[in-house]
Amino acid sequence: MKPKDKYHHGNLRNKLIAIATELLSEEGAHSLSLRKISQRAGVSHNAPYMHFADKEAVLAAIAEEGFRLLSAQVETAVDKVNQNTKQQLIAASSAYVNFALQHSNHLQVMFCYYNREKYPSLIEVSQASLDQLFKIVQAGQKDGTLIAGNPHEITKTIWALVHGVAAISIAYESKILLPEKNSAQEVVSTFVTLLLNGLAR
Repeated sequence: MKPKDKYHHGNLRNKLIAIATELLSEEGAHSLSLRKISQRAGVSHNAPYMHFADKEAVLAAIAEEGFRLLSAQVETAVDKVNQNTKQQLIAASSAYVNFALQHSNHLQVMFCYYNREKYPSLIEVSQASLDQLFKIVQAGQKDGTLIAGNPHEITKTIWALVHGVAAISIAYESKILLPEKNSAQEVVSTFVTLLLNGLAR
């Protein structure tokens, strides 16, 4: 079997994304190239161009996959708790940090700049991911759990806090933030609770 025949046309794209994601952990986004991806996949150097126009398109595909995975994890986590706003925010935040620790390769390209016109599906799924948190905030404002105010600003305040915990947990470990805590989830719960105590009526 020739290398170019190794994959069916339908699954080559997914395989290339998986390989590119692996290479991110080894060399970082700056060193990633379609040539390296094709070499690792064992296909011709031209094969990736059947699915991706350039390196940026590969990174956008990884980012889109990341947002879909993140949204699924957050949805699952939130569905397991009751309608209490605080518990939902803690669940969503913990799921975010868990995702970041499990998929740090995705995370490093998810928040780069991507042109809306070139990657509309990526922009759509990234916004849908943030909307999960936004809807919880809106519900909290409606039931009086959270203060009145711009829900977008409140949403991004919570997101920025949780993203910071995730980034530090990836770079070092979560215990560097609060050494007395036993897990990243305990750290997230503590920080979100402190933030909500400041936002609560």
